[in-house]
Amino acid sequence: MEYLEFGCRVLLGGVFAVSAGSKLYSRTAFADFTAATARLTGARAARARQLAVAAVAAELAIVLALAVPALVLWGFAASVGLLAVLTAAVVRSLRRGQRSPCRCFGASNTPLGTQHVARNGVLAAFGGLGIAAGTFGEASSLDLGLACVVAFAALIGVALTARLDDLISLFRATTATS
Repeated sequence: MEYLEFGCRVLLGGVFAVSAGSKLYSRTAFADFTAATARLTGARAARARQLAVAAVAAELAIVLALAVPALVLWGFAASVGLLAVLTAAVVRSLRRGQRSPCRCFGASNTPLGTQHVARNGVLAAFGGLGIAAGTFGEASSLDLGLACVVAFAALIGVALTARLDDLISLFRATTATS
C-alpha cells in the first residue's frame, strides 16, 4: 500500500506543480488564466484575480503538503477538495453554455467539456486512493528501485494529464479524417 500512496503523491503533486507552473511562468500566462477565471466564474476583474491567486496558492500548498510526510493526509484531502471546487465550476459553466478554455494547464485553447470533468474526477479518485492507502509515513522504507518505477509511471500520468486536451484533439482529428 505504501507504493500506491507514493504513486498517488507523485501523480497529484506533479499535476498540481505543472498546473501552477503553467500559470506562473510568465505574466501573460497568469493574465490569461485570470481572464479565464473571470469567464468561468463570472467574477469582475479584481475578484477574478483574487480567485486566480487563491487557486495557484492552493495548488502550490498541495504540492508542498504532498512532499512533506507529516502533511500528506492534508495534501490528499486538499487535492480532493480543490478538485471538487474546480469541477463544480466547470459543471456550472457548462450548464450555462459557457465553454471557453479554462487554461488549467497553460495556453490550451480547448473549450471546456465533459473531458475536464472526467479528468478532475479521476484525479480526485487518486486523492481518495492515496487517503485509503494511508501509510503517511516516511518513504525511506520504500525500495529505491521499485519507488523509481512507481515514480516514473506516475510522471507519465502527469504528462498525459497535462496534455490531455492535445491528445483528445489528436484522436478527434484522426477520427474525423478517417
